[in-house]
Amino acid sequence: MSKLTAEQRKARDDERFSQRVAERREKGEDVIAYALTTKKAVKFLSKSERKELNRRKLANQEEKQLKEKEELKRIEASFTNDTDAE
Repeated sequence: MSKLTAEQRKARDDERFSQRVAERREKGEDVIAYALTTKKAVKFLSKSERKELNRRKLANQEEKQLKEKEELKRIEASFTNDTDAE
């Protein structure tokens, strides 16, 4: 088998991801979750799916920030409790 050029590899990969997204859509699976985990699949989403993808990304970011703030509060609380004990 001959080696593929970068352009040929890209075309092959695009075709594979397009097929995977189409298959998941036909099966009724969550194509947006697939696109969140597989960045190359994003360009094969429909407009409504892309809007949902962006909404989920924003929700994930907000959830992550909230967890970080809670963790920071716990750390600060542990420091204030340590200084109170001394």
